[in-house]
Amino acid sequence: RVTTVVFGVFMGLFAIALNAMGLNLGWVYLFMGIVIGSAVIPLWNMMTWDKASGKGAIIAAWGGFALALISWFVGASVESGSVSVATLGSNPVMLSGNLVAILSSGFIHYVYSKFIDPQEYDFSTLDANIHLVEQDTAGLTDDILDKDEIRRSKRWIVRRGYLLTFVLIIVWPILSIPAQVFTESYFAFWVLVSIAWGFGAAIVITFLPLFESQDEIGKVCSGMFNFIMCKKVEGEEFAEEEPVKEVDEPAKEPEAEVEADAGESA
Repeated sequence: RVTTVVFGVFMGLFAIALNAMGLNLGWVYLFMGIVIGSAVIPLWNMMTWDKASGKGAIIAAWGGFALALISWFVGASVESGSVSVATLGSNPVMLSGNLVAILSSGFIHYVYSKFIDPQEYDFSTLDANIHLVEQDTAGLTDDILDKDEIRRSKRWIVRRGYLLTFVLIIVWPILSIPAQVFTESYFAFWVLVSIAWGFGAAIVITFLPLFESQDEIGKVCSGMFNFIMCKKVEGEEFAEEEPVKEVDEPAKEPEAEVEADAGESA
């Protein structure tokens, strides 16, 4: 909770400082790719590649970040002859920095993991080594923990993920080619589609979790209402389950050995 408050205050002050420096949201958004883009492929490799090196991921992330900054500044100098907030914020310069961040880190991590520090991680042991910090299994029903259901969910996500990636990276830019230079009406249509996309995504990510968690939200609201009205609820409908703590008991000595030891002592 303290971290949440500190983070919120820091980000608010940081946003005020950026605004005072004349850096708008678009500039910061594109710059974000230069800062964190170098961690994308190493993290992906760590989650999907059994030979991925942890040390290589760290080296690739920081190395890609350094190369991205260099290419970013060099690109601004080559394009405009000077380095300033305005020249660093141009689309070609930002694009070069983002691409270098993502691609260079991926190349570094692949080379390091393949030829310098290859690993042999067994992903089948991953599930067995994941432990809950608190033994809270609320919401983890049997159908969610079913291995076949997890595999089907993964297949559903992977297929649609690749499809969406293909549409956004290949199909969507290609659709802008026939228009050449956008007319005012065509550009207005393009903006309308973008706005509809943004509002649609906002509605889904806002209301879908509320719909999926309506039972839990209802219990919390009912409990708060009963508490405010000083109304006691019979039963343990809203009671939290106590976490089950497993304690290793010391091994017991066989009774025969205990009796023998007692006889010797006597």
